[in-house]
Amino acid sequence: MCTGIKIDYEDGCVMGRTMDYEVPVDYNVLYLPRGYNFCDDLMGNPLYSKYKALGVCFNNRDPLKDGVNEYGLVGITNAFSGFNLYSNKVKAEKLNISSLDYFNYALTNYRSVEELIEDLPNIHISIRDHRGEDVICPDFHFMFSDSTKRCIIVEPKKRELLWYENPYDVMTNSPGFESHVRRLHRFMDLENLEDFNSSKDLPGGYDPSSRFIKAFYLTRMNVKPANYKEALSHSYSIMSAMNMPRGFVRNRKYNHTTYTRYICAYDTKNRLLTVKSDTNPTVYQMSFEDIEDEYGRQAFFLNLDFTAKKLI
Repeated sequence: MCTGIKIDYEDGCVMGRTMDYEVPVDYNVLYLPRGYNFCDDLMGNPLYSKYKALGVCFNNRDPLKDGVNEYGLVGITNAFSGFNLYSNKVKAEKLNISSLDYFNYALTNYRSVEELIEDLPNIHISIRDHRGEDVICPDFHFMFSDSTKRCIIVEPKKRELLWYENPYDVMTNSPGFESHVRRLHRFMDLENLEDFNSSKDLPGGYDPSSRFIKAFYLTRMNVKPANYKEALSHSYSIMSAMNMPRGFVRNRKYNHTTYTRYICAYDTKNRLLTVKSDTNPTVYQMSFEDIEDEYGRQAFFLNLDFTAKKLI
């Protein structure tokens, strides 16, 4: 149950997301260098990064959940449930990969959204490797953008990966992107948003369809930021409205509560990662210039304790 948004400014854009998760999980910032073997494909061949990447991962493991690369390509993963999403066998003529590792592949092998789209027909996601053995293959879809401000959704459908232009600059969870867009158009007149009574009629639910509409409206009606700092500030302000406090959603399946573990936002122009935890209001930032050893994988951990600064 995550929400992603994109906000443009004059010469770039930022992409932010809430990470809403249903079970306890540790997370940290991860730097992946060029030439790093981040996984093997489903044929048993090692895959290496062409470009440096910064992002947030779970339990200090390589699969990133969101991130930015050294050329300003940014993206996020979101849960996306469905039926028969992925193939159950590999295709020898394509690059076979798990959905768990596809995001790392995209972020470390493409400079732009255009490159990603061009190569998408060569990508095949399977729930089994070349030996027929099951692999970890979560139900994911993805949102990407770059310094051109172009935004797309990559989504599995009937065992294929499809991409959609995303002028709405929003992604939540299931149903599919096209269903969200149809509901959005039925719900409000996109050409006359000024006439929409947001304080009365904007959905207040946390289901994916309600969050899609609310995130779209808040993002589209946002005052245009003058620079990346204002864009980041606006992004965190909007995502705070999508934030899920602890205890709000009870998850009976796991006997835990689903809530927002962290909020992050990435800047395409400055190749910048920013992130804050649910327990500490401080926003931390990191760029590739902050990495002292650019040749090795490195993990960085947030201070999760509540932190406040004295005024005087």
